[in-house]
Amino acid sequence: MEQRRKGGLVLLLTAAAWLYYTAWTLITPFIESDQPVLRIFPPREWALAAPVLAGVGLFGTTLLTLGCFLVSSELRKLRAQRTEAKAHKEIRRV
Repeated sequence: MEQRRKGGLVLLLTAAAWLYYTAWTLITPFIESDQPVLRIFPPREWALAAPVLAGVGLFGTTLLTLGCFLVSSELRKLRAQRTEAKAHKEIRRV
């Protein structure tokens, strides 16, 4: 039951964020700038800038994670080759 409650909460928060963003981007341009309802919304420029910045951050994090994975994989291969080469040298000495 705990998972269901968490899922419902996430769904509710996502729906609220979507409604807020939709109102911000689609309704506020038609409201006069002196209306007090506009105080609950950031400046309109951020309606485009915020998702772009979030996307760039997500893309950068994805690339960084992928890069770390590839580097660690290559390091493991090099260590295995080095260990294998040392073992092969030891066999030749004997």
